[in-house]
Amino acid sequence: MATSTILGQTRKPFTTPAYCYIRATDKLPSTDEAYSQADPVCKVKLFPPGAGFTYFVAGFDPETGLGFGVVHGFEKELGDFDLNEIVAARVPPFRLPFERDLGWTPTRVSELLR
Repeated sequence: MATSTILGQTRKPFTTPAYCYIRATDKLPSTDEAYSQADPVCKVKLFPPGAGFTYFVAGFDPETGLGFGVVHGFEKELGDFDLNEIVAARVPPFRLPFERDLGWTPTRVSELLR
C-alpha cells in the first residue's frame, strides 16, 4: 500500500487505488474546518458496488476517523459520518467493500445537495 494512504483497505485483493479511500495528497481540511466553510468542496467520493449510500467527503479527522460531507442515501444529507464504518462495511450479496471513484471531480456541497 502506498505511504500516502491514510485510510483504506489493507487486505488483499483490496489494496488498489480504488480502495485507498483518504490520502494525504487529498489535502482534506479537518471536519471542523470543513464545517465552518460556507460551501466546502467534496474532494472524495465513496460508493458501494451496485446500489446504496454514496459518501462525498469534504473534511476528515484522521484521529477519530470522522468525515464531514454529503451523503446520498434515502435523502441527501449534510453532516458527519464514521469512515471507519465505511472501511468495515461489506455490500451484499458478494460482500465487496466500498470503492473510491477515481474519476471524481471535486464538487461543492451546494451542488451535491440540489
